[in-house]
Amino acid sequence: MRSNPLRDYLDDDLFRQLWEKGFLNERAIRDHYIREKFNHLKNRHKPKVIIELLQREFGYLSTETIRKIVYSREDTPEVEAYCE
Repeated sequence: MRSNPLRDYLDDDLFRQLWEKGFLNERAIRDHYIREKFNHLKNRHKPKVIIELLQREFGYLSTETIRKIVYSREDTPEVEAYCE
């Protein structure tokens, strides 16, 4: 992981601690970052251009995969399931 993409929610120290203990899911963080970046850029660029930019940044992902990440609903587990 390059840096803390969850800075809006966790400070860098807490992010590092959670990462080192294995509490953070790299794929979920990556997908969140991709969605956030897409939403940030969509007022200035066409979706096709943004997806191409993201594909260059994440060369191991296909354009279709990035499109699925951007346009799919974010599956968030219900907090209540963990608070019983």
